[in-house]
Amino acid sequence: MLARHFKLSSVVGVVVASSFAFSCLGVDGSNDGPLEGSGGASSGGTGSGGVSATGGSSSGGQGSGGRASGGAPGAGGAVGSGGEVNGDASGGDAGTGGAAEGTGGGGSGTCQKGTTMGKEVLFIGESFVAASSIPEETTNLARAAGSLGASDSYVDKSVSGTWIGNGASNSIPAQYRSNSSGVRFVLMNGGGNDCWQGGEPSDRTNALNAAEELFGDMAENGVEKIVYFFYPDPIGSQFNDLKACLDLLRPEMKALCDSQTGIECNWVDLRDTWNGHNEYTSDGIHVAGPGNVPTATAIWNAMEENCVAP
Repeated sequence: MLARHFKLSSVVGVVVASSFAFSCLGVDGSNDGPLEGSGGASSGGTGSGGVSATGGSSSGGQGSGGRASGGAPGAGGAVGSGGEVNGDASGGDAGTGGAAEGTGGGGSGTCQKGTTMGKEVLFIGESFVAASSIPEETTNLARAAGSLGASDSYVDKSVSGTWIGNGASNSIPAQYRSNSSGVRFVLMNGGGNDCWQGGEPSDRTNALNAAEELFGDMAENGVEKIVYFFYPDPIGSQFNDLKACLDLLRPEMKALCDSQTGIECNWVDLRDTWNGHNEYTSDGIHVAGPGNVPTATAIWNAMEENCVAP
């Protein structure tokens, strides 16, 4: 088994995806382990770009062009000055019929369900994912919500024992790069083994650098959004060193995730779900039976809140 070394000194950087390994994780990583106008009326037809007039009435009763045609921000704006789409103006309140619709338009666009196929969603990570039923339970929640067909499933390419930052052929970044075709959304964890099997400041730095490169690759390849779910606290004094490393890595990785501009990265801290529930694990670090659905639910809630894989 690889020796575990941990230093509590602060390290600049942020780490990305790796994971807890099974009891056999000591081996090489291949195994388990707004504007207002000055007045006037709306002219009908297509909205004028979101400008709200301060007086007058709608010129055509029901405005036909108050909604955006493609969900783009400000492409339809609010209906003209009378405020109501199906009646006379009441004295200048903004109309209610001009909200943009459609997915991906930003602004006030809605999140339209049933627009994602299972093969467009990829799970990557280590044994915290690979040795669990988190991908299956998340798939079940997506089906129940109408985001997936009854027989469609998300893709899981996680591998037990893998790191983010060690450059191995089955590392978490490699899991994505080997299965990136057509992927629009990535659900991932990582960093656990960089701490558990590694633990040195250099291991955290390597994890951060590898994660930053991975996020850049995803953005270039057309991935739209990421959900990065980070580990709950290990349970048991035998994991004190692991917890110390994860406590340093967690804020670093979150800062990296939050700083992304080329791709949307949504952070989930599983401590919020796991705290007070020792029954969610049988060995202190991996997901046991009772922990699978709550963990998947935390991931799915973040997905719904952020329109990930609708």
